[in-house]
Amino acid sequence: MGIESDQVVYEYLSRVGDVAQQRQLPSATRMRLVSELRNEIDRRRAGGTADSPAAVRRIISRLGTPDEV
Repeated sequence: MGIESDQVVYEYLSRVGDVAQQRQLPSATRMRLVSELRNEIDRRRAGGTADSPAAVRRIISRLGTPDEV
């Protein structure tokens, strides 16, 4: 997995965590949400043929924006 692709994932998960905190979700709920999203992204990345930042952005776009999740 590439460093640039990992950075895209990190930025997305950070935004999700920020939105969850703004909405005052409990800490355990925020951690579970981010962990589940990370696992899903990793699972989809492992099943794909390309691990480019563009491929990771496509995966993330299918999951939804930080506000949507």
